[in-house]
Parts: sequence; structure tokens; C-alpha cells
Amino acid sequence: MGTALACSLNAATALAQEAPATAVAPACDRCTLIPALTPVTLEVLAPLGSKTSKSGDTFPIRLAEAIVIDGAEAVPAGTTGMGEVVHAKASGGSGAAGELVLAARYLEVGDKRLRLRSMHLSPNGKSKIDTVNTLSVATAAVAPALSVIGFLIRGAQTTVPQGTIVEAKTAEAFTLAAAPAR
Repeated sequence: MGTALACSLNAATALAQEAPATAVAPACDRCTLIPALTPVTLEVLAPLGSKTSKSGDTFPIRLAEAIVIDGAEAVPAGTTGMGEVVHAKASGGSGAAGELVLAARYLEVGDKRLRLRSMHLSPNGKSKIDTVNTLSVATAAVAPALSVIGFLIRGAQTTVPQGTIVEAKTAEAFTLAAAPAR
């Protein structure tokens, strides 16, 4: 799998993100609507790796920046949730890199879950396949018995350190009831 990871690791984003405008009104007068596909910035709270993680494992995430709607904080930074390891494969022989595909699943907002999507985090380890191919061609020309050395070269493992900042989006429109007046 050449490039199995496609995720914007954009740690230098604005302190609060503005949600896209929406024509749909919330169900109640004082409610806040978070539109579907609103960008969110998350922090991965556990170290993950192609060698140590397994498909189906879950991992904790945290909202790194508040979700801001119409200039007001709708969901505070620090709100926690879960992500899932969709695919994990350790690096292999012949220089094949490790693979790790991750997905953000939800944030716990009050007693409801704000579903997430579009976090395509599956960083690849460094592939050494070109090294293996070059080595195999060179050794085959010089000493055919040595050409099997390429099978002993392993690609790098893929890791996502704890604290990694990633981007995702809300999966659906989400309505927050207004806080009771004091």
C-alpha cells in the first residue's frame, strides 16, 4: 500500500474554528446547530503503531480547539471521545512499510455522541522497497547467492505519537440545547 495515510496533521491552526454557514435552523429557538462537515481539530491521546495496534482497537481522542458557531463556543476544547484503528499491518520483509489507518468516531457532548468522519490518519512507515530492488539487482549481477539479502530488509513501522494533532469533520448536523437561564 503506497500511501495509506491521508490526514492533515495541521497543528498550527487558529485557536477556534468557525463552522461553515448553514441554511438549516435548529429545532428550538435557543438551540445551537453544528452543521454536518464542520471541521474539528483533535488530539490523539494514546501512542499508536503499526506493530502494536490491531484493527478494531479503540483509542481516546480530545477536542484540541473549541467548536465555535456564530462567534460562540458550542463545544469546549478538552471534550473527549474515541477513535478506532481501522487497519494495522506491521512492516514486512523486502522493505514493505508498516500501515496504520485510523478514524475519529465520536466526541461525548453532554449525554449525546457527536459523530465524526473524514479523519484519514494512516501514516505509512518509510518504505525500503527501492533499496531492496537496487540491492537485489546489484547483488544479482555480482554474486547471485547474495541477492536474497533484500528479503531480510524490513520497512519502517508506522507510529502516531500521543499528542498528535489531526483534523476531522462532524458526520451529521448536531443540535445542542441551550443552557438553562440562571
